[in-house]
Amino acid sequence: MSSGPRRKRYLRRPRPAGVAVLSLGLAGIAAALVAAGPPGLASARTTRTAGPALGTAARAGRLASLYWIFYKEDVERINKFDPEIVQEMTSGPGTYALTRSPTGPKLPPGVIKVENFFSEASLEQAIGDKTVFTGVRVVAEDPEDWRATPMDERQLPIRYMKAFSAAADSHGYQPILVPARDLMRVKGAVCTQKPSQTISQAYIACGMPAAAARARMFVIQAAAVETNLPALRQLVQQGAADALRANPDVIVLATLSAAPDGSPVPTSALIAAAKTILPYVKGLELNSEPANDHELVTFLTELNGS
Repeated sequence: MSSGPRRKRYLRRPRPAGVAVLSLGLAGIAAALVAAGPPGLASARTTRTAGPALGTAARAGRLASLYWIFYKEDVERINKFDPEIVQEMTSGPGTYALTRSPTGPKLPPGVIKVENFFSEASLEQAIGDKTVFTGVRVVAEDPEDWRATPMDERQLPIRYMKAFSAAADSHGYQPILVPARDLMRVKGAVCTQKPSQTISQAYIACGMPAAAARARMFVIQAAAVETNLPALRQLVQQGAADALRANPDVIVLATLSAAPDGSPVPTSALIAAAKTILPYVKGLELNSEPANDHELVTFLTELNGS
């Protein structure tokens, strides 16, 4: 990605220039499954050479029932190895590709380009300068405790996320919000984490999901607690309920990662996390690094047949 080196979304990210998260190279994808029925879990662990035959790994399963958010280069990588798995996802309600660059290969058919911003101010500037990427109809904001998000927006995140959505909507763009939980640790912020709270509890107590009031989508960054199922359920269940209370039409997603703390987690843990949160959300933003591709691809295959 031309905007900068790859980074982990499940960790606090100091680099302001750009983000790249999910790497779904399919070199380790599952063996072909029986086309007449959903894929079985055991076969998902058999590797084979990437190529056109891998399209049988995901057919008419759960992938097509969910919303998905990826980064542009990751969708391109998936499509290179197995166009049919992308077709499986894009046959569903929506598959989105976040990008910080207007150049590069054309996205696979059905994948929706999203320009990714880190502040309301940067969106306003792009609209004023008429520099929003050509063809983009969806814009995302990823505010965090970093220099790319101005201090006033870090200290008053809900106000500025609502302003981001309002600006997007008034100019014909659909807004996606992906606020980081580390906004709860900004010094001088209107609401911050108390000593008696976890950061997730502060996220809920401070009303962060209320920012969804005018958003098309609201993404709960939950990957950091995905291996703590009670904490994961509490964060996502309450966060989704609060977002929907603020906006009954918002589409709520949550993040998962193949390495939420920088170390790989078993596929079984990802499946358990997905099953814990999918009753409350309509899709996933998947996070990983190249070293964890195999685990994440196995997860996708197994989830498809669950």
